[in-house]
Amino acid sequence: MVRTAEAVVVGAGSFGSSLAYHLARQGLRDVVLIDRFEVGAQTSPRAAGLTQQIRRERETTLLAKLSVEKLIRFTEETDIPLEFHQSGSVKMARDAAGVAQVEWEIRAGGELGLDIRSIAADELTARAPWARTDGVLAMWITPSDLFLEPRQVPQVYTAAARAAGVTVLTGTPVTGLERERGSGRVTGVTTSQGAISAPIVVDAAGAWTRQVAEEAGIRIPVVPMRHQLMITEPMPGIRNEQPICRVIDANVYVRPCWGGLMLGGYEANPLPFEMRDASPEFQIADIPLDVGVLRGLASAVRDQFPGLEDAPLQQYRGGLPTMTADGKYIAGAVPGAEGFFTATGCVVGGLSIAPGMGEMLAQVILTGSSSIPLDIFAVDRFSPDFAEEELVAACVGAYAHHYAEDYAAVR
Repeated sequence: MVRTAEAVVVGAGSFGSSLAYHLARQGLRDVVLIDRFEVGAQTSPRAAGLTQQIRRERETTLLAKLSVEKLIRFTEETDIPLEFHQSGSVKMARDAAGVAQVEWEIRAGGELGLDIRSIAADELTARAPWARTDGVLAMWITPSDLFLEPRQVPQVYTAAARAAGVTVLTGTPVTGLERERGSGRVTGVTTSQGAISAPIVVDAAGAWTRQVAEEAGIRIPVVPMRHQLMITEPMPGIRNEQPICRVIDANVYVRPCWGGLMLGGYEANPLPFEMRDASPEFQIADIPLDVGVLRGLASAVRDQFPGLEDAPLQQYRGGLPTMTADGKYIAGAVPGAEGFFTATGCVVGGLSIAPGMGEMLAQVILTGSSSIPLDIFAVDRFSPDFAEEELVAACVGAYAHHYAEDYAAVR
């Protein structure tokens, strides 16, 4: 017997869980959120849990601001506990290009009403005694940026979705998309537990996004890319009230975590992952890790964060966020497949943008437009006939220059 629903969201990570909640919140009575694993069990819990509200595009900044506001209001809105630390974030420039980026971001953020300003060395020392300004030429601080334990985002949004009437099916792989003969319209999904008929299907399957779509001959240009971070053993003087710190040219971030410091960053020679070669049993925990890469990133910022090169570790971990060729998200309708939408290309920042993206994409799906336009994230900005080798090369480049690219595109 075929089950029916008003919408099916594939993938219970940060994008999918937020979207399912907001679809129900905006009036859909029968939404199914489905995942081949448990809720938020793959890349989401392996993320850093950072926010940064100033971004290179106006729309992305507005989404990031909205997401921070929604995280702050989440418990008030849903009665579901969410713990976060609104300690602010600092960005450091060590060369002329970085100085120009810092200056542009202060100006652009101010124009959008964001509290972002220059910070002097003595204020940074007071806020983050473990950080140094040796070699730093310019910095900004955004006091309203926050961080949180990343697994919370899919967990709390799924809990809120359930409370709003969403059906959550875990341990249920999607094995195909149902399409109407002739029109190509997507009319539902097939799963390991049977078919679900629905006029709205959203592919938010994270590293599996392409596999879900390609079952129906639809190509979505994203490449899963390994991203790693490490967390030191507890260190004296580390507190959650201390800010996130980023170094632009090194592509490195550091923040307090579990009494120690978390360091992560963007590898110069990242590892793209071909999901088509993965076994059916593959999970993100199976990706090969290389702590030497993290130690190398720590070495690159030793003057700003001394002692991290050889600090004892509590944990190092890695996920498979999806990259796009231009470093921007993909969200919205998929041309040539009416009723089919996608939310992917998280570009290592999906968790922090998910609250706002879920609300705006739900508006697009249900009304055709959104309060914050998502046009710049449309999948049709890319050719549907992309060459695989060119896509991988472009995604590798976007990842390896992630921080610098934020400014290069608008300079």
